[in-house]
Amino acid sequence: MAETKHAHADPVEGDGISYTGIFWFVVILVVTVLFCEVFVWALFKYGMSHRMSQAEQAPLAEPRTHPQIKDGRLDTGAVTPPTPGLNVQEPIVLKAFRDAEDSALHHYGWVDQGSQVVRLPIDRAKDLVIERGLPVRPAAPAVAAPAAAK
Repeated sequence: MAETKHAHADPVEGDGISYTGIFWFVVILVVTVLFCEVFVWALFKYGMSHRMSQAEQAPLAEPRTHPQIKDGRLDTGAVTPPTPGLNVQEPIVLKAFRDAEDSALHHYGWVDQGSQVVRLPIDRAKDLVIERGLPVRPAAPAVAAPAAAK
């Protein structure tokens, strides 16, 4: 007769995911990322130490200078200053500019002393224009209209 006893299989089926594969993937990923970080850091350190150890300067480079602040602007001391100049004390420079403009508008002064040209205060100049009027050019002679072509 036929055998009626069968071997019983595992009653619970697995989910089909290999957890050991996922574990090793994460481990390899972490190790790779850490290796790359250490490698880049070491390259950076080597590059900085190698650059600092080079004592020679390029033959056409400007000499090294010690920058300082003069008149509210950064003076690098270089032969050719950087453009545009970096203004590091804006309020002080702006106040000096406005004071100079105010002085030019409200006080007498020379524009060109050699040719005897003076600067008047703005209020006095307005009064003179009202009193004397604006200069007028002489009228241009009238030009005859061209004759019509026949």
